[in-house]
Amino acid sequence: MIIQEYIGRALGLSLAPIAFLASAIRRDTIFHPDGVIYRADVRNTAKDPLLKPLAHRLAGTALVRLSGALWSWPAGRRRPDVLGIALRVRGNKEDTPRLLPGDQDLLFVTASSMFGVAVTALATDTGDYLDNRYYHTLVPYQLAGVGRVYLRLVPAKPAPAGTDRNQRLALAAAQGKAELELELQAPDLSDDSWRPLATVELREQLELENDAIAFHPETSAMGLMPVGLLQAMRPAIYAASRAGARLTRL
Repeated sequence: MIIQEYIGRALGLSLAPIAFLASAIRRDTIFHPDGVIYRADVRNTAKDPLLKPLAHRLAGTALVRLSGALWSWPAGRRRPDVLGIALRVRGNKEDTPRLLPGDQDLLFVTASSMFGVAVTALATDTGDYLDNRYYHTLVPYQLAGVGRVYLRLVPAKPAPAGTDRNQRLALAAAQGKAELELELQAPDLSDDSWRPLATVELREQLELENDAIAFHPETSAMGLMPVGLLQAMRPAIYAASRAGARLTRL
């Protein structure tokens, strides 16, 4: 393990009590307090020979949670926020919200960099999940044979008009228009262009509570190995936040 990851784990453990207390006071998790969960199909769209094995592994089914990062709805309508998408790509066909062997969780937000979060919160369209781009550039991956890579999700088109973002998303899914393109950037290759990897199509909303699924960004079953200081910090902070929220519901 590189020194950056040791430092990240130490920082995560030191911040975990704060995350626990903040979630207990809020009576909910400090990040992504509410959202909607969909079942999705993932289709291989890779054209680069180096990416085809990864795209083949990703193809199949997925669970997708779309949410505001800081505020629940409808409070988030009136406050600046970034939106997030948590994607659980399944390595099996079992119908369960639980993380199973072979699954990998990928987490995206509308901010393309840590330093741009405040600006992004002002620019994000919080009224339409499908009118924003979602980035995984806050945490890079290592992919065998390719090197360091980043991911992003690009919606094909905005959602139809509706009363709020949840209804608009449901209308888009019902019309077969809730598609996001999963793209990959590989700086260690010849250029920084975004390359097609897969299409994620939302199929149906699942009647699950937001906290029914705990996403684990440290997973790597599909061959995407998360690296870096921020990634090493996440597990302890997320676990403490979930524990603090659960404590208030006992």
